[in-house]
Amino acid sequence: MTSAHATHPGLVRKNNEDYIHTDDNLGIYLLADGIGGHNAGEVASALAVEAVYAVLRSNIAHTAVDGYFELMVHAMHAAHWEINSKALTSLSFARMGTTLVVAVLRENKAYIAHAGDSRCYLFLNGHHPHHDPHFMPLEDNQFKRLTHDHTVGDHQLANGISIGQIPKRQFHTLTQSVGCGDPPYPDFITAELKKGDLLLICSDGLTDMLTDAEIEAILANKDACLDTLTANLIDAANANGGRDNISVVLITSP
Repeated sequence: MTSAHATHPGLVRKNNEDYIHTDDNLGIYLLADGIGGHNAGEVASALAVEAVYAVLRSNIAHTAVDGYFELMVHAMHAAHWEINSKALTSLSFARMGTTLVVAVLRENKAYIAHAGDSRCYLFLNGHHPHHDPHFMPLEDNQFKRLTHDHTVGDHQLANGISIGQIPKRQFHTLTQSVGCGDPPYPDFITAELKKGDLLLICSDGLTDMLTDAEIEAILANKDACLDTLTANLIDAANANGGRDNISVVLITSP
């Protein structure tokens, strides 16, 4: 696999509480968006990513693909309790936590687990069929969100409450995170990547500033390399306000 990534504090916040780790050799891609006062968010996101990476790096090679989800849950729970323990050491770390997207790519398939409202999308280079029962159907769309936000607002939407009745802040109130509250039980998705397809992992600093259609239009530039596409996404989010930290990971199948 080939990847590129970039992160930017945005135009409003002084510090960056997002954290990324990528490993093309092992096919492991991690992105976290920390929550908490002071610098607690950046502490939580770094702890989560490095704890999960350590577990995956040590175990992924001798784990069958049908054991990936169990391994990812184990890794995320290990990170959860590490952050939880760290939070007890200082009042400045109290109630810190983080979103987390974990993606492992093997033989042109992406295995994705996530908690929170950071997202994963699939951009198809061309339409192709799928045969995996866990595969997220793309219908006729070239660009599809694979993950579902774990927020109070999205939970209310799923229970039939109209979007006009839900305060906007509820769409930023997490129902799952790593490190804060109950241990997460992440969603698990698999997706097939053909040559030229793009997997996008991003924090809400991107998706709050750009619509899915705007993101798709940027990714549709087939002449741009991955580094340019990541930069273009971040530049566009900043051009639209840059109200939060912006992080992007792009992965393609060679």
